[in-house]
Amino acid sequence: MSLPVDDLARALRFYRDGLGLSTPGIDDYMITFELPNLSLFLIEGSQYQVYLDRAGIERPTGSVAGGCVLSCAIATRSEVDEIVSRAAATGGSGQPAGEQDGSYVGYVRDPDGHLWELVHNQRTAEAAG
Repeated sequence: MSLPVDDLARALRFYRDGLGLSTPGIDDYMITFELPNLSLFLIEGSQYQVYLDRAGIERPTGSVAGGCVLSCAIATRSEVDEIVSRAAATGGSGQPAGEQDGSYVGYVRDPDGHLWELVHNQRTAEAAG
């Protein structure tokens, strides 16, 4: 999965220090995070456009925040709360987590407006165990 970002250093701080993801750091114009069964690439905006051009797609103008919701299964309620707190402290924004449809859910936005849903429930607890 690839997401465009305006400032790689700012994105690195949020994703590494806020969300707690591991990475070797910035490599030219992107940051790579290897997650279980998923690679996340944060790509500087002008370089992101190169990929869109190859696919024949124009980049939307203005904010596309909420254009998709990136959901993550989180092992514990306290971990959801910790991530929301760290996200806000590292350049993102969040709202306090709460109960929603039998799950404990928090939402954070990265500095570029990409929306993350952090979900803890019985299934996520069992998967982490």
